[in-house]
Amino acid sequence: MKSLKAMVLAFCVMAFTLIGPWAYAEDTSSGESKWEFTIIPYFWMAGIEGDVGVKGITTHVSVPFSDILKNLDYGGEVHVEAWKDRWGIFLDATYLKLSVDDDGVSRLLGPVSVDVDMGEWLVEFGGLYRLGKWSLGKDERRSLSLEALGGGRYWDLNVKVDAVAPLLGLGTDVDKSKNWIDPFIGARLRADLTEKLSLAVRGDIGGFGVGSQFTWNASAIFGYHFSPTISAWLGYRALGVDYETGSYHRKFTFDVIMYGPIVGLGIQF
Repeated sequence: MKSLKAMVLAFCVMAFTLIGPWAYAEDTSSGESKWEFTIIPYFWMAGIEGDVGVKGITTHVSVPFSDILKNLDYGGEVHVEAWKDRWGIFLDATYLKLSVDDDGVSRLLGPVSVDVDMGEWLVEFGGLYRLGKWSLGKDERRSLSLEALGGGRYWDLNVKVDAVAPLLGLGTDVDKSKNWIDPFIGARLRADLTEKLSLAVRGDIGGFGVGSQFTWNASAIFGYHFSPTISAWLGYRALGVDYETGSYHRKFTFDVIMYGPIVGLGIQF
């Protein structure tokens, strides 16, 4: 719905409108901490496994990791964070275009060919609070911090399913778009392992019947810091969602797990 897109856009505009003046108009002589920004363009090589259904026609989609690049048409992501003292906000935007072909045999229909094309916008937004920070040994540059997080995950899906049973001359072509917002809560553990190497582990759960029935997200990402402003990131992320709406020929199902490695480049200022 257009109202959901407007909510996401409004949040982004308000957040960066408010942060900007605080970050650059702050009196550094007062001793107050400054805003710190991190921008990470990254690429999530996500596969997909689960059930996708449009207008009552449901198919199981399974893309092994070895076939991820073959089925990924294109995609791109960016993660933005802003921190001041213990408080932070974040915005994470993902677009993926996947094409999956599945051939099988049905007892009733004989050989069946199913093609699934999926275009997806996934936008996360929310806030963070640093619960605590602890030193790892005598070296002050080695530390461990725990952060609570909460926010919303906006989904905008366009799913097209083509199914053909050639022996019977049967075929169907259905196309459906859906969007919704899932609230979520979670935590992130960040560790500066060495002067150059860091680790970020995040987990969250959400949905709670507000958007999807249930959703979960988990990631572990290593960072290597070339300088105080430039870093490289490599890790793995898995995201599950169980969304269903409608019934019979109006039923839409998206019960999948998306998973795969992440590579990115960070800029901090």
